[in-house]
Amino acid sequence: MAMSPHDQHEHEPDHAHRSPSNGTAATSTIATNRWGPYSGAGDFASNMAVILAALLAALALALALNAAVRYLLRRHRRARQQPAAAAAAAEDPEKPPVQEADPPPPPPALVYSAAGTKLAGAAECAICLAEFVDGDTVRVMPVCGHGFHARCIERWLAGGRRSSCPTCRAPAATPPGATATEPAAVAP
Repeated sequence: MAMSPHDQHEHEPDHAHRSPSNGTAATSTIATNRWGPYSGAGDFASNMAVILAALLAALALALALNAAVRYLLRRHRRARQQPAAAAAAAEDPEKPPVQEADPPPPPPALVYSAAGTKLAGAAECAICLAEFVDGDTVRVMPVCGHGFHARCIERWLAGGRRSSCPTCRAPAATPPGATATEPAAVAP
């Protein structure tokens, strides 16, 4: 059976190729493959398994580094935020720790009367923004004369961090040795 030149070209071994200079077939010891450098790479599934394993290992390493950095930053932040009193107490165990002052006692309670109760400022509670009505229980700050609903000012002062008038920031209690001024005489 005779082969055409085209059929002969299809059946040439992989190592044969045409020389670009003279157009004749030349043989070489290097096998040519249309996949080039990936011809010896093996099976795709095994390569993909190696790539996925490497990516998972890199992800695990990144997460571990992230956790370590966050732990160290949190530890450093806590060390900086330790109060000086705790450090002093650790150095001198016989010295008692500093106690926070108790909140000042609430001002005396009054029953509000539009005609009889004198307040500095408006006739409304600056905490809840409701106007005073005859019969409301109010507390008038002794230093500045501002009035508030009893339950509003009690909650305000019970927070422990606040010990001043919500309107003008005057102290809630009269300083030791001072006498409370007449609330009506104090400007708002």
